[in-house]
Amino acid sequence: MRYAANLLVVSDSPANTIEPCLIEAGYRCTRLSFLAMFEQDFGDQSFDLILIDGENNAANVNVKDIAMMASAHNFPTLVVGPADIKCRIQTISPGYCDLELLSRVRALVRLETMEQELVRRIATTETYGVDISGVTSPEPDIGEANILIVGNKTVVLGNILLRLDTRTNIHICKNPDMAIDDLRTRRFDAVILSGVGHGDSNLRLCYDIRADTKLYNLPVLMVLENCENRRAAYVHGVSDIILHETEMDALVNRAGLQIQQHRYRFAIQKLFRIAKPHPVADGPTDLYSSGFMRAHLPKMFSEHAAQHKVLTVASLKIANFDEVTADYGYPSGDQLLRQVGSTLSSLVRGEDFCCHYSTGHFVIALPATRRQEAMIALKRVEGVLKNTDFALPGTAMPIRAEPLIGMAEVSSGDSIEDVVERGLTLPMVDEKAA
Repeated sequence: MRYAANLLVVSDSPANTIEPCLIEAGYRCTRLSFLAMFEQDFGDQSFDLILIDGENNAANVNVKDIAMMASAHNFPTLVVGPADIKCRIQTISPGYCDLELLSRVRALVRLETMEQELVRRIATTETYGVDISGVTSPEPDIGEANILIVGNKTVVLGNILLRLDTRTNIHICKNPDMAIDDLRTRRFDAVILSGVGHGDSNLRLCYDIRADTKLYNLPVLMVLENCENRRAAYVHGVSDIILHETEMDALVNRAGLQIQQHRYRFAIQKLFRIAKPHPVADGPTDLYSSGFMRAHLPKMFSEHAAQHKVLTVASLKIANFDEVTADYGYPSGDQLLRQVGSTLSSLVRGEDFCCHYSTGHFVIALPATRRQEAMIALKRVEGVLKNTDFALPGTAMPIRAEPLIGMAEVSSGDSIEDVVERGLTLPMVDEKAA
């Protein structure tokens, strides 16, 4: 069986609250006691993440020492316990909700997935003779990040400013209703919302950000004054939360994790821009070509199989493409392909691989993602494509695309054709609703 990631849970309690929701979400959890952990090679690469259960530590091991050790080994670690650990370690406070735990685990695992995909993408691109010396892995520090802070509470705002790097470029918007305009006119690496705002105005702002195609992938953090709003924040699309005042020391680490992911997305996009003069791009769609796909996907297949990680491949066909070409001509068909390709490139996650498979047929590979989670991401893609008016030459009125999406998880021995064809027979239907 394949998993989203392999996690090591360090806990002295078989009945800990960490494992159940993670297992349900598709993670493989291996539990060791605190004493047994020290008998292993720390940072064993068979694990993608170490979770330290500070609430169930019968051996009274110093959790901060473990965190320092993990930081020294540069190993992804999440500690259930105090948020004042003075190193680049992610923490989660006791009393967390399941969405908070899943969000922080997914963020750490996703960062590793993005790192691996950037390395793979660079390796494939180099085979085309492309000089990619200008593409490097982003630094983990916030540094000179551009951050928009939304809110007008002086105490909360002061505590946020106190924790941020002095090099950070900060813009303050006191009125949430004006924030979308700021975000559209300037490029930001993250948004920090000061509480839910009057009448839940900041929650509505987060929802508006997630509804905007150009802003959809922007990291949004919320500093919460009321811990009872934890679940509501995640439901509205917040990337991560920080409790005021008990978790303010964790602000930089949590913002840094989200910003680093955002920068990986841009690094992968930059790699594609550099490679475009070479035969890696598909002309009509401005996505990766079918040839690049055939060089790249086998690497994804083999590496995911070696790590026992799940990989989902989606097929997206424009059902009315032939009709558009027949009615309005090939220039209109090419323009539709270009606009659909542009829409896909803005909506897929940074680590996802998107290409033109054949005329009117696109393929999206979602690394370390189960079919259930891929369906959530692709439902949005489907919705945007179905509700977008595409202006084409030779048409009196804009037309709508008719996307057909199916997906399948890659199995051992699958060829590209195998998984693509199987995806076409597994349409994107909500299994719970069915």
